[in-house]
Amino acid sequence: MQDNYRVTPRLVLNLGLRWDPFHPYGDTLGRTECYRPGLTSQRFPNAPPGYLFEGDSGCPTGGSDPSYWQFAPRLGVAYNIGGSGRTVIRSGFGVFYQPPFVEAYNNMVDSAPWSPQVQIFGVPFDNPYKAYPNPFPAQFAPFIPPSNVAFITPPSLAVSYTPDWKPGRTMSWNFTVERRLYKDLLVRAGYAGSKGTHLGYNSDVNAPLPGPDATAANESQRRPNQNFQEVVEDISGGNSIYNSLQVSLEKRFSQGFTVSANYTYAKSIDQVSYLTDLCGVNVINPYNVGAYRAVSDFNVPQRFVLNYLWQLPSPKSGIMKALFGGWQTTAIWNWQSGFPLNITSNDDRSLTGLGNDLADQVGPRSHTSGPLSARIAQWFVTSSFTSAKLGTSGNAGRNVLTGPGTFNIDFSAHKLFTIRERWRLQYRVEFFNALNHTLLNNPDTGVIDSNFGRITGARSPRIIQMALKMIF
Repeated sequence: MQDNYRVTPRLVLNLGLRWDPFHPYGDTLGRTECYRPGLTSQRFPNAPPGYLFEGDSGCPTGGSDPSYWQFAPRLGVAYNIGGSGRTVIRSGFGVFYQPPFVEAYNNMVDSAPWSPQVQIFGVPFDNPYKAYPNPFPAQFAPFIPPSNVAFITPPSLAVSYTPDWKPGRTMSWNFTVERRLYKDLLVRAGYAGSKGTHLGYNSDVNAPLPGPDATAANESQRRPNQNFQEVVEDISGGNSIYNSLQVSLEKRFSQGFTVSANYTYAKSIDQVSYLTDLCGVNVINPYNVGAYRAVSDFNVPQRFVLNYLWQLPSPKSGIMKALFGGWQTTAIWNWQSGFPLNITSNDDRSLTGLGNDLADQVGPRSHTSGPLSARIAQWFVTSSFTSAKLGTSGNAGRNVLTGPGTFNIDFSAHKLFTIRERWRLQYRVEFFNALNHTLLNNPDTGVIDSNFGRITGARSPRIIQMALKMIF
């Protein structure tokens, strides 16, 4: 529910409240798994201890308990200072909830006993299941397996949501001052922020313990729970914070011309910037996720956008009006800082089986200088980084450098030809990257790569496209 309330002629409130309950997804076959160490499944007694299924006590539908008490208030305020409408203060606050995307639940049905993943090594080619129960074809069909179904132990992959899992929550707020300088010129300055809590990320909660005695050969022995190999668990333990200054100038449409300019100075911080399906792990060190709190993968400190629409003056009559009348042009100029760079070992140096390890920093980190060709060959000082020490996840820190920024102009022009009263033909021509400016991709950031630090590609060059559209 939401409504506007005019408290006084100058003050307007927008109040709202949304009830946003979440019930985890499930299916009629009860294909849900839960990793609960210390408990044993009654539904499938042959499952390794600690692996439960829907129907077992402690494993609800979808792998987590419903979240019914999710209330999301909304508050908006607009105050007209002086009553003239020249200066207005606007502010707002809201709470929002984000359930997991449905695709993430597909991995529930890709695990034993519904669709077991099999990884066995050193077996005879003519009889690979000599020492293991053959799961084909009985366990690969949409049916409920019998309670005595066999399990290959340890399973190569187990998936789960944590017992205390809940949907992510975001609180957003803003405060803006608008000032009308002239009848068609508006300037706006504001602050916008948001805070995310209970943000999900995937970790291997049974990852091999790192350490000086870690080797690839003893990976299985270093797993805390010997009944399992990888256990991918979605944990709603992430958080984020975003703060920004936003300034804009807008000339509203008059005399055939409108233009607006927007500048944002912002910073976003989190431990993990994205969520994947339950089949993937997206943390660097599963034993110390909080140590990698840094600027977000998508953080762009500065961004400026200028755009305009111009209805060109038209001749009054005759062939000149037919050819040169009714033209409009638009353009968007975008300048922004580069995205963060993660300097990685590009190898499983921690021997945790994840392969997400950072590099070790052995010198001052900085970007290179000089002509563009030299910077393309080496965007940052590569000698300051090396592969992480074995048994560690690297000390370089997350997102410590930035890639190339963006300077781009897109331009378009279009004209409407009147054929008859109800028939019109529109012609459009559009120039993407109109100046054919080189838009560099990020450099290679894997220390063991031959192109480490080098930029090897760029985004699209100038692209021109034309179109005709009949309107009737």
